[in-house]
Amino acid sequence: MKPPRRRALVLHDALSAESRPDEADVLVQLEQVSSALTSAGWQIDVQPADLDLDAIRRSVETLRPDCVVNLVESLCGDGKLISIVPALLGHLRVPFTGSSSDAIYLSSQKEVAKAWMRNHGIATARSLRSGEARANDGIRWIVKSLWEHASLGIDDSSVVVGAQAALESIDHCRSVWGGAWFAEEYIEGREFNISVIEHDGQPLVLPLAEMTFVDYPERKPKIVSYAAKWDADSREYHATRREFPNLEASEQFALTSAAQQCWRLFGINGYARVDIRLHEDGTPYVLEVNANPCLSKDGGFVAAAEEGGMDYNTLIKRIIDAALRPALRSYRRTGQTVSTKR
Repeated sequence: MKPPRRRALVLHDALSAESRPDEADVLVQLEQVSSALTSAGWQIDVQPADLDLDAIRRSVETLRPDCVVNLVESLCGDGKLISIVPALLGHLRVPFTGSSSDAIYLSSQKEVAKAWMRNHGIATARSLRSGEARANDGIRWIVKSLWEHASLGIDDSSVVVGAQAALESIDHCRSVWGGAWFAEEYIEGREFNISVIEHDGQPLVLPLAEMTFVDYPERKPKIVSYAAKWDADSREYHATRREFPNLEASEQFALTSAAQQCWRLFGINGYARVDIRLHEDGTPYVLEVNANPCLSKDGGFVAAAEEGGMDYNTLIKRIIDAALRPALRSYRRTGQTVSTKR
């Protein structure tokens, strides 16, 4: 007799007709992740996640999945709610992919994340305070969404000179995009996306990807803008390229160490991406920590895995294995799993 097929519940953002390209990308992830799991013999159930959290609870208790695949990046288009779903799944004691609610909250609220890193000796750009409007004139700042990833709202105008201009840009972004915005000091240097996956309970750093800005005019900010990520008709989309360069040993050590420090500091599980600017003096400045990065095949995380010789199905299997590892440890210790299965 064949053993019963393992069951996975895949949760993703509920979309609307007004969803942006970066939000709609979750459907690409959904199809590709589900296909990988099906190929591995899993039975798949899919559910969009919104503010009806009781619907998620009912699905978990009715379907009793062996694992929940958490692809949720926002609820009702609001990135600051990203930690709610893992909080619910943790409460239900069902294994789920990725990091805990605490890790996702601490890393997703960018000013909280930056303060947390500074307090633990990890270099990161300083944030602008409203009282600094006169004191810091002449400094370059970049204005970002406090919660949203995917370079939402970022273009050339996001980089400004002088604190007063930064404060005005923050007000403009609030009026155009809504939500909370902040400014941090713009760091000159090479930009790297460091992908990390859990392996035997430890962070394994995948090949280091550098974002290059091909033939950018001298005065054009070298940033990964929204257009560079999502507008295939834009110049930035084609001129912003990912490479896997041969680095000096000191550079590789600095980048790898910074990413591993962030993994441990935030208590990350499963997989993550750490974005870093490597200053010309060799200091790695952490820009952002993404504890729930995109898993689509054309994304940077998958590209790094493939550069390291890991195909897509193997990558998804490792993410699932990391999610199931705590349940296995619990079973070995107590004879009971943390799953909802009875």
